Amino acid sequence: MAPLTMTSPSTRPIELSIVLPMYNEVDNVVPLLEEIEGALGETTFEVIAVDDGSRDGTRELLKKLVKDKAYLRVVLFRRNSGQSAAFDAGFRSAVGRVVVTMDADRQNDPKDVPRLVAKLDEGFDLVTGWRKDRKDGMFLRKVPSKIANAFIRWVTGTKIHDLGCSLKVYKREITDEIRLYGEMHRFLVPLAEHQGASVTEIAVNHRARTAGVSKYGLSRTVKVLLDLLTVWFFRRYQTKPIYVFGGAGFAMIATSMLLSAFVLYQKVFEEVWVHRNPLFSIAAFAGLLGVQSLGMGLLAEIIVRTYFEAQGRSPYPIAERLGFPARASVAPRSAPPTGEASVDGMER
Repeated sequence: MAPLTMTSPSTRPIELSIVLPMYNEVDNVVPLLEEIEGALGETTFEVIAVDDGSRDGTRELLKKLVKDKAYLRVVLFRRNSGQSAAFDAGFRSAVGRVVVTMDADRQNDPKDVPRLVAKLDEGFDLVTGWRKDRKDGMFLRKVPSKIANAFIRWVTGTKIHDLGCSLKVYKREITDEIRLYGEMHRFLVPLAEHQGASVTEIAVNHRARTAGVSKYGLSRTVKVLLDLLTVWFFRRYQTKPIYVFGGAGFAMIATSMLLSAFVLYQKVFEEVWVHRNPLFSIAAFAGLLGVQSLGMGLLAEIIVRTYFEAQGRSPYPIAERLGFPARASVAPRSAPPTGEASVDGMER
């Protein structure tokens, strides 16, 4: 990737697409945009402000600013849909070769963006910020964040320290491949690594909030745990769900068989009748649960194959294809063949 250059926006394609999810940040919008302008100078960039159903005048302010600022693009949600939805809408709208995400509360410093982009140019696909000196409350923000980061690293195997930092830069092909649902923005790094992206982190400046109020609290802990379960499943079993469901099914069936054998032993040698033995009910329940798990695994396998084949997607990521003959386009199966297609080029 070529280094950023300071030229007139009218003479170059857009270099950076900065995605800013916003929810009730009316006091931060103008100062943040001014900071971005100052940090990037004449670098060609666009700012994609995604208003997530604000009720404090943020969306009305964005409607005014978009008329005066040529780099500003605005996406307005009809209702509050969450930060993951805002990130995803920004990713789908970005046209820059590099995509930048950051919070709109001004705790992320726009001056760090050029440093992250320079690190990206060293050959990485994603560079994330590391808030080593975080300016937040100790017990409500820092301690829960450290515990959550350690737990996520243990489950997903990622080496990144600060998974909750929104300040990240990506090659756009990475954000084009990622789809965010629910509140999966917290797991952007593991999701990118699942796509085969090379990821690193650098320390960034983190500032105390000067306007507005935080939208986060301890109530999100349960959501993080549930999302982490989803990420764990997709990273390990997205293309082989029969392994997890089938494994559980066989374990239940084996448990059922062992308990049934023990119940039979008690009946024959100890005269413990079945209707007085709760182990028999447990054995029957375990057997039924095992058969259901096997069935769910088979259905999941069918769904996975349908998903990949119907969309023409591959279950494995390919970085490049070199030296192959260029393939002729294939006509739809419903259309009759129109003749031989010539192949006269090579893929690069």
